[in-house]
Amino acid sequence: MIDTIVFDLDGTLVDTNELVADSWSYTVKTHADREITEDKIRGTMGELLIDSLKRILPETDPEEALETYRAYQREIFLDRISLFDGAEEVLRELHGSGIKNGLLTSRLTSSATKALEHFGITDLFDAVLTASDTKVFKPDPAPVYEILEMLGSKPEEAMLIGDTVHDIEAGLAAGVYTVLVDWSYALPPEKRADAPKPDAVIKDMQELLTLIKEVK
Repeated sequence: MIDTIVFDLDGTLVDTNELVADSWSYTVKTHADREITEDKIRGTMGELLIDSLKRILPETDPEEALETYRAYQREIFLDRISLFDGAEEVLRELHGSGIKNGLLTSRLTSSATKALEHFGITDLFDAVLTASDTKVFKPDPAPVYEILEMLGSKPEEAMLIGDTVHDIEAGLAAGVYTVLVDWSYALPPEKRADAPKPDAVIKDMQELLTLIKEVK
């Protein structure tokens, strides 16, 4: 029986696609005076930002590029994010029914907290683990185990909901029921053939409520 749901943030609960695309475009243009393709932006989704910067801008000091990216993103942050349809309603229903909600995100605590407070959903999570809290991150299963420990939950009683290959790999490796959101920008249908297969794909947030009841 599922009693715990671990959510990713970006691309799963919160639409940050425009925010991330604009931040990458600005950073690459600033440091390399060139454009960045949509596919390359997709490839950064779910990855730690510093690792993406080293790969996308190998000729640039990654710490300098990191500051450019974050400074620009701080300026536009609240204007470029929105909750996906049904996210708040489903979080509230889960929380009210006694399901434990966890948040596992590659964002820093500062920006993750800013997003949660902006949408008024901070109190709907029983535990939050960000890139500020751990040195090992998805696709390694270690942070999944860590947040489950924070929640007092077992892998066989938990679901992980995400939008990237990193989410799927981490969830499967940790032994939790792993769900991909169909609205994923990082992993659209045409790119899923060669990706690891999740246990389920949900078309919308409401479908999650049905899936929880079906999984034994």
